[in-house]
Amino acid sequence: MILKPLAGIRVLDFTAMPPGGYCTVMLADLGAEVIRVESPAQKGKPSLVVRQMALSRGKRSITLDMRNPAANAVLKRLASTVDVVVENAKPGSMEARGFGYKQAREINPRIVWCAITGFGQSGPYAEHAGHDLSYLAHSGLLGALSAEQPWQPGLPLALQAGAQSAVIGIQAALLHCARSGEGAFVDISLSESATALLTCGINPLSDNPLILPATPDRRLYSCADNRFIAIACAEPRTWGALCDGLNIPELKEHLYQAAHYGADTQLLADIFRAKPAAHWVELLTPRGAAVTIVNHASQLLADPQVQARGSVVECAGTPVPASPVRISTADGSHSGTATAAPHTVGQDTADVLMSAGFSAEEIDKLVSAEIV
Repeated sequence: MILKPLAGIRVLDFTAMPPGGYCTVMLADLGAEVIRVESPAQKGKPSLVVRQMALSRGKRSITLDMRNPAANAVLKRLASTVDVVVENAKPGSMEARGFGYKQAREINPRIVWCAITGFGQSGPYAEHAGHDLSYLAHSGLLGALSAEQPWQPGLPLALQAGAQSAVIGIQAALLHCARSGEGAFVDISLSESATALLTCGINPLSDNPLILPATPDRRLYSCADNRFIAIACAEPRTWGALCDGLNIPELKEHLYQAAHYGADTQLLADIFRAKPAAHWVELLTPRGAAVTIVNHASQLLADPQVQARGSVVECAGTPVPASPVRISTADGSHSGTATAAPHTVGQDTADVLMSAGFSAEEIDKLVSAEIV
């Protein structure tokens, strides 16, 4: 039996960018009903967040022309039927248009409103424009990831961190609401979410943070098949297992000795280049050495660990990451991944409006007026 901890929770999703898309995908994975609000101009097209299946699965779609003042009346009626609103508009802009947290809570005091922005709802940078690189640069994470500049990651990091912060905040606010009957406003800053990733570093906010160097025991090495392995043998036990497995026991005493780093790195590089990556993993991991093949995303599909745990699932013919949140109960129920293909834009408009008390005649008028 599939466990859906957030079953019965209805989410109104105004987001169109990855942080909101990923946030609401995670909520859908946990069983929430997620309803995307989209432009009538896109009606009939696939309901995709930045054209990505992984950010769009498991959601419903309604259309509403947010530029039309009449849309506010529709939203206020919908507000009484939803538990959560997720949006990524500029601070204060939704309230200025007539439907923000203040207006929604007057109708539904239990509503949880989550706003995801680059720098948060307050402070001198609240109105600043930005992208993932902006938030990484401001957060301190970019500098911590690499001491050598200029450097930038090829994958968004602050956006994912912000999405996960949003899910945590929303669930905490829902728990607060269940206990008190009172909703809440959840203010998520992508920059702050990236700064929070420094937490596991050593002295991360000091002038002398511990930057993990590339040493012989902690480095990527190229193998005969042009794949890389990650060696992470940074303590005597795992370093000793590596040295014994490679029949170079004399290197055991070199751990943490900078004078040997250059020669030891070259020796290991020559050894690893002689055989394919899988050979070294099979030889060394049973001995207790931390040796892992460096996967590119497409190579995950054939990875034994990924296959065994179902870490990648298929959605409408497209492989996507499965939910990393795995919950099981004593009766064998377990959480899953929402793999329903994205609906077409506006597919659920009539059904959602009817559930909010709109009559068929009212819906027809809204359609005729191109409000939905």
